[in-house]
Amino acid sequence: MAQISKQSVTVGGNRIVGNVWVDGGALRGEGGPLSPQLVVPLSVQMHNAPADAMMALCWVRARLATDQQASHQLTIGRSATELLVNEFPARSLPNGSLDHVIPLRFGLSAADVEELEKRRHDAPGGLFTFYLGIDAVVAGLKTYNQVPMKPGAATEASPWPMDYGMFSQMLPFWRTSIPPVWVSIESSTWAREVLLGLGYDRSRMIEISFPPPLPDHPSAASEWDKARQALDAQRYSDCVAECRDLLAMWQGQIGATKHRTVAAIIAEGQGWTDDDGRTVFLDGLWKSAKDIVNTPHHPEGSPIEQNFDASDARLMLILTATLSQYLNDRRG
Repeated sequence: MAQISKQSVTVGGNRIVGNVWVDGGALRGEGGPLSPQLVVPLSVQMHNAPADAMMALCWVRARLATDQQASHQLTIGRSATELLVNEFPARSLPNGSLDHVIPLRFGLSAADVEELEKRRHDAPGGLFTFYLGIDAVVAGLKTYNQVPMKPGAATEASPWPMDYGMFSQMLPFWRTSIPPVWVSIESSTWAREVLLGLGYDRSRMIEISFPPPLPDHPSAASEWDKARQALDAQRYSDCVAECRDLLAMWQGQIGATKHRTVAAIIAEGQGWTDDDGRTVFLDGLWKSAKDIVNTPHHPEGSPIEQNFDASDARLMLILTATLSQYLNDRRG
């Protein structure tokens, strides 16, 4: 389970005035493939302070980073900036506490999403971790037009009457610092809550044709979706197994057998000769794909365990999609 790491908000040299943290389980993707954004909910809690010494986090700029120091050289996507002066939601209170969640929206390019996905698949233990580098400004607030705590109590004179509402004079501290914030998210949550919102779906980036419904396989597209979902969930062997089922569906659809191969059937329909380069290439490619997806056996008949990684599964998923499209075009 992902852990939440709290970091201190410090002003001056070492005066801690609050905390910030991120709940990785609340991350989400928005914008789809045209405008992908990673939404990171940054929680802020300012420590108690007297009413006449109120402080507020007024401005935040954050960047996604892949190293613990959150250096500018290793950032991903565009930075996210929030101005927090409308009712000062991230402020201190005399008693109790006020948690405020800032939905930081990081604009991503397709290359940024690919980089995050690569790092997620390389992360061990099912937990994907990145970091937020945060620049911030904390200010003291001198507030006017407040309702007196006690009836008849004197209030400081204001040039604007009470019906204008409260207003504050901001007194920014010269130095505000927040260490990089760890963000950990489970891979299954990332695949379910983030990737779908980002529109990150490899099967939708190209148009792919599948066999029509068959007696034992009512939907080839659903088989593809299962393979893609297995890749997103880091179940790489399951992804390869689903690719095997799709290749088998194509063999059944065009009537291929051990003695009459897929390449031979396509070559016959297209008028290619046996030594045509396209026939040889398709035959070799199909056999290689089948060899990968079919579990080999020891001489005594027991299966040999194959441990597929992200690159293996991604290759087979894309190769299966390409072969499916090619067979559909050629058999037509």
